[in-house]
Amino acid sequence: MAGVAARAVAARRVVDGPMRLLRADLLPVVVAVLSHRFEATRVLGYAEFIEQVAEDLDELRDSGFPLPRNAQEYVADWIANGYLIRRAGAAAREETVELSRSAADVVRFVTDVEQARSSVTSSRLSNVTGLLDALARESDPDAATRVEGLREERDRIDQEIARIESGDYEPLDDVVARERLAEILRLAGEVPGDFAKVADDLETLNARLREQIINNDGSRGGVLDDVFSGVDLIETSEAGRTFNAFHDLLLDRMLTDRFDAAVDAILDRGFTGSMPGPDTVFLRRYLTLLQRESHQVRLSLTEFSRSLRRFVQTQEYREHKRLAEALGRADQAALAALRTHQPSTQLGRDLDLTSTRIASVGSWSLHNPADLRTVDEVVAREVPELDLEELRRLVSLTEIDFRELERNVAETVALAPGATVGDVLREHPASQGLASIVGLLILAEENATPAPGVERWRWDSSMGNSRTVSAPRYVFTEVPSHWSHP
Repeated sequence: MAGVAARAVAARRVVDGPMRLLRADLLPVVVAVLSHRFEATRVLGYAEFIEQVAEDLDELRDSGFPLPRNAQEYVADWIANGYLIRRAGAAAREETVELSRSAADVVRFVTDVEQARSSVTSSRLSNVTGLLDALARESDPDAATRVEGLREERDRIDQEIARIESGDYEPLDDVVARERLAEILRLAGEVPGDFAKVADDLETLNARLREQIINNDGSRGGVLDDVFSGVDLIETSEAGRTFNAFHDLLLDRMLTDRFDAAVDAILDRGFTGSMPGPDTVFLRRYLTLLQRESHQVRLSLTEFSRSLRRFVQTQEYREHKRLAEALGRADQAALAALRTHQPSTQLGRDLDLTSTRIASVGSWSLHNPADLRTVDEVVAREVPELDLEELRRLVSLTEIDFRELERNVAETVALAPGATVGDVLREHPASQGLASIVGLLILAEENATPAPGVERWRWDSSMGNSRTVSAPRYVFTEVPSHWSHP
């Protein structure tokens, strides 16, 4: 048996680790928001959750809770402290958040303390006794004992039937019935919260299997061989088998029909007349809730299995193995260096580390909305009439006027078939200077025929200076008909 000191250390490890939420300054706010938003679902979209938290914070502020920060800041703290788990969505889906295993336990603990239901009830003792009796019968390896037990059960049922047929029957007392219903609701309420534990166990298993693959010393190991052989280690694990059995049972049509029929019958009884509305809704939607949460865990299990196979089949694990080996060598080198050098010894090497500039709050300047106000009177200007010539002039400053160049080429070819670019420039000087030369070269490349020799192209620059260039000879034998159109 562990001593007091060992128990204290274990308790401190739990309180400082998974159960740190119990020490949060805003414990009532955190529990209220998380229990409210994750009451009917285990996973929420990150953006949707931020909006919901913002609404909850507004309501809490109206009730007197001092909450100076915005929803995104609080949620970021909850994720950093491990109350929430933020996951990247599969494929193109959005990011999601879900309650961590420890946060779910704390929320359930606070809720149970608040409701303060008595745990010393006859229904709880009956449940424990019935479960133990069923386990003892079904685990008995002696077939004869099992058959004898079934015969005794049959005789008891026959006697009960005969007693009821004779009129000796009294339904369950309302007080006892309400007590049993409360126990059923308590047990049923614990199941949805267990999905967070199942998802956490599967994620831990996935990480552990990857670690075993990376840390395997040989080229092939047990886990690696199993994955290469097609064995689904996550599906066949204890956590995977347990969840799959639960998932398959949950999808059993006979089970769902029996459950729905039982709920309908119970809600028609008189002792449920004073049953709170949320409990009624909870019973009605219970299987739907379990099926939805089970489906989410099932998707996670499948994704873990696929990612583990990809991790091995794509040889990605080799890169991780090399990185682990490099880190191990670095650790060994550091330990060897410690034997001859103290940690404070100057090594003559500088290492630039990333850092954040730290400044006093007093150096910040506050934003003054008045700085953006316009103090001068807004003067209305009349809109002038559109001048097409001016518009053409402005366009010509930035764009090559290909329509003008096409017309110039067409007119020159009409006067002198087989005209060259030089002929075009002599008949129609470059109105846009160098831009016209570039445009003619583009048209010649696309529509003219290269000819032997060179010719000089001449144009005037924007400053009025004469410019010439020796250029290849291009001959326009024919031009498209639409070039002649104005």
